[in-house]
Amino acid sequence: MYQTEIKNYIKKKLEGLPYIKRLKDRISELEGNPKHAYAAGHFYSPIPSIDDILQNDERIFKPDKAPLEGIDLNEKKQLTLLHKISAFYKEFPYLSDTPNNARYSLDNTYYYDSDAVFLYLIMRHFKPSKIIEIGSGFSSALMLDTNEYFLKNKTHCTFIDPHPDRLLSVLNGKDRDHHLVIPKCVQNVKIEVFQQLQEEDILFIDSSHVSKINSDVNFLLFEILPKLNKGVLIHIHDVFYPFVYPKKWLLGGRAWNEVFILRAFLQYNDAFEIILFNTFLETHHADWLNSHMPLCLKKRPAQFSASGSIWLRKI
Repeated sequence: MYQTEIKNYIKKKLEGLPYIKRLKDRISELEGNPKHAYAAGHFYSPIPSIDDILQNDERIFKPDKAPLEGIDLNEKKQLTLLHKISAFYKEFPYLSDTPNNARYSLDNTYYYDSDAVFLYLIMRHFKPSKIIEIGSGFSSALMLDTNEYFLKNKTHCTFIDPHPDRLLSVLNGKDRDHHLVIPKCVQNVKIEVFQQLQEEDILFIDSSHVSKINSDVNFLLFEILPKLNKGVLIHIHDVFYPFVYPKKWLLGGRAWNEVFILRAFLQYNDAFEIILFNTFLETHHADWLNSHMPLCLKKRPAQFSASGSIWLRKI
């Protein structure tokens, strides 16, 4: 009897420890989910085989300068816009030191170099009245800085993110009064919110990068993009030319698939046009970028570091 009481006492104390509680919650979560029918790498699994990737390395990852079937890369218009907006590059606030009281810094591993430069240039050129961002963080900080430094805070930003901790850490009092944070998954936000965007406003997407049942990627591509007003600009992060993820990402375990479904979405689709595609421009026009916007060609050694974004327009 006495031993039973001691065991129960010890069990109760152990179960109250945070680590034990998290472990039990995780076990319950795993037991509540069905097992995967097929192992990673199996031809029925969406997670690729590393051996298969390595055996087909050159075909998968060597950028082919031939046209992408069914997709108009809009190269001449991209270059026309790039040459026009590049005049703002010399005023990019982070080329030397980060300004005092800036929310954004290039010293991060999420949104930097050509991604950051192109966002800044687009905002300077188009002067959007509204931006809706899916996901948030360092890109949000750059938007807020650009809005304050160059647009007289005339752009209203809405940030939709179920976990906006990084964003909230950089907001000041005025930001909280002027802009809107919606701490929800985008799938739970009414479509009417996005229909408020007008010509030259921005829908900025930095999603989970995964297409699956009830994913944000599916919701955005199937429900939101088709209902946007004409002239709305769309940014999608972590998109690389020629619509394939960096080799080091795949070998590091990132089995994302957003770029593939986006490529299919854009094929033979005359309702959207590509206006800027930074890794396409870095592949085909590196000399010009090196002469006029050298930060765009900066390479970082970290395994998961790589700039890649595509900018579209609803037409």
